[in-house]
Amino acid sequence: MRLARVRGSIAALMCAAVGGCGEETETPAPSEPEGDETAYDGVGSDDGFGPVGAPEGDAEGKADAPCAAATSIDPEFLHDPCHRKRQPSDPDRDWTCPVSFSSPSPPGLAGAYRPGTDSIVVEALALAGIVPAELKVTLVLVRRVGGVPYYRYLSNGTHADAFQPWSSSKFLAVANAAAQLRARSAGRVGITASTQNGTPLGDLVTVIHSYSEGRYTSNGCAAYFHDIGGRVNAQAMTHRAWLNRPASESFGGNYGAPPPALGCVFTEADGSRLSVTRDTVAGIPNHLSTLAMAEALKRLVLHREDAATRLPGIQWKDLRVLFYGPERSSLFPGRAGGMSADRAIYVQSAVDIAQVEQRSRGKWRIFGKLGNGDGEFVENSYACFPVLDASGRPVPDEGREFVLSARLASGGATLKARDARLERHLRAIIAKIMDGTLQ
Repeated sequence: MRLARVRGSIAALMCAAVGGCGEETETPAPSEPEGDETAYDGVGSDDGFGPVGAPEGDAEGKADAPCAAATSIDPEFLHDPCHRKRQPSDPDRDWTCPVSFSSPSPPGLAGAYRPGTDSIVVEALALAGIVPAELKVTLVLVRRVGGVPYYRYLSNGTHADAFQPWSSSKFLAVANAAAQLRARSAGRVGITASTQNGTPLGDLVTVIHSYSEGRYTSNGCAAYFHDIGGRVNAQAMTHRAWLNRPASESFGGNYGAPPPALGCVFTEADGSRLSVTRDTVAGIPNHLSTLAMAEALKRLVLHREDAATRLPGIQWKDLRVLFYGPERSSLFPGRAGGMSADRAIYVQSAVDIAQVEQRSRGKWRIFGKLGNGDGEFVENSYACFPVLDASGRPVPDEGREFVLSARLASGGATLKARDARLERHLRAIIAKIMDGTLQ
């Protein structure tokens, strides 16, 4: 069995071991062992996922200078040991990407962008001259015209190749749990609720993405969300219930650690309450493509704009928790949470983030979920880098918005070398997005 190396308190691990939504005497749901990424020290440490609405990291917010703290255990871009990660200065939880284009068709590319209601068409060789086939990758470029989003899908021919996505798929477990809670409560209860001991579910979402593990573990919290949402439902979400991926892809596996013993009774701030039966189905193998993960993340972020592709049942207030953590955090007060707290800085490192902050007036975003197991690196990211004028309005045809899912399983003898190689590949793609070569 492959086990994640966890640097957390012994008490936290003992608490996690007693299991899930049932009583503490119940046996935890079977787990799919995963060689997950190195975990982090606990709550209260200098965890690096940042105060809400404040830039952080070095003075420039760039990773061009070597990171002396980086090792093969703590790679520079996957784990950010030099704490270069930054947060936007505008923390609006109802933010919408302020990028505006005059037309969905760039010059000479008529028909390249399609609305979300159209079938997905991937330009399978568009990235072949930019990154090699060792990188499995899907890029979704977004152009908003009059507030309506249009999409262009690019790859190097690997977009449909399915693989073990490791922890990069955890955001899907959270989304499934949110949708199922809403469905079972007639919309009254979601991941905006708190557990029986008063812990906001959103704080567990932040643990999953930040690896700040003083009380709970990322892997255990992800299994807990599967206990809530159900593994069969997660699998259905991958297929006809939402993403329509082929039978060769599957989702519903656990993450190599037992869930925390938090019970399965959830209470909202208005008193709405829901009790669910803990799912005990054995893990369904996680086997997904970059296209599946990029499309899922795109649909979640564009939930308000594209009603036809929404995950059934989920509400925008659940997605605010997924992207930013809970409205009122008990474990991470004043800190950025959710997918904003993802440890990886691959996307940030590919741009001048200080310039992005200045040109966007703090209205940029990066949401992500890293994954690392058996020496394989996976990153799912959404980015919005707008350009606003002196009045705060978007400068037409200037900003950039995209979703990028990538996996690297080779290209270096050590984790540190593969980490650097993945960063170079993603930097090459993002550079061409930012300079307009990819439009």
